[in-house]
Amino acid sequence: MLGVNVKWDNEQDARKFVEEYGIPYRVGRDADGDIGRRYKVEGTPASFLINKDGTLFGQHQGAMTEGEFKRNIDALLKKK
Repeated sequence: MLGVNVKWDNEQDARKFVEEYGIPYRVGRDADGDIGRRYKVEGTPASFLINKDGTLFGQHQGAMTEGEFKRNIDALLKKK
């Protein structure tokens, strides 16, 4: 699991969010916007499921409930 703070978000606010909510995974910064362009991120939150071979398995624009998130992760883990 990896989080990415997009170019247009305030980096200080993102750091505060990570600390305040105890985000348990690493969060990096897309300072030059390259990641956002590659994945065509137009808004946040956006979630991308990447296979272990680096290919895009699925994506979701907008917030997800915990149940939706778990279903997506389970589907990714079951993919062979």
